[in-house]
Amino acid sequence: MLDIILIQQNKSGLSLLEYRQEHTKIKIEHADIFSGFLKAIQSISQEIDIGTPVLISTEGSKGHNCIIVPKSPINVILLVDQDDPIDLWREQGLVIAEKFIAQFGATVDSYNVTKFKEFLPTIKEMCSTHEYCT
Repeated sequence: MLDIILIQQNKSGLSLLEYRQEHTKIKIEHADIFSGFLKAIQSISQEIDIGTPVLISTEGSKGHNCIIVPKSPINVILLVDQDDPIDLWREQGLVIAEKFIAQFGATVDSYNVTKFKEFLPTIKEMCSTHEYCT
C-alpha cells in the first residue's frame, strides 16, 4: 500500500509536492527530513560515481520500499509497503513524472511551489486505478 509520493527538484532536493495516504504514519514534518536524506544519498552516489540510487528498502513487519524515479528536472519518490510490486510503482512513478513535466514544463520554478498542488488530483486519479492505493 502506498504511504506517500514526494516530488522533488532533482538538483536541490527541494520538496515540490507531497501526496499522502490517510493511513500513513509519516508525519508532515518528517517528509522534509526524508527528502533531505534522499538528496544526501543521491549526492553521495554522484560524488563517488556509483550510479543513481533507485531503490532503498527496509525489512520487518513495517518494511517499506522507497522507489526513486529520476526524470529531469524532478525525482518522484514513492514510499510503499515491502510487499507491493516494485515494477508497478516504478511505472506509476514514471507516468507521474511525465505528466508533471507536461503540466509544469521542463524548468521547475521552486520559488512558487504552491502552484504544484494543482497536480494532486492527477495523482489521486492515477492512484485509483489499482488496489495499492486507497
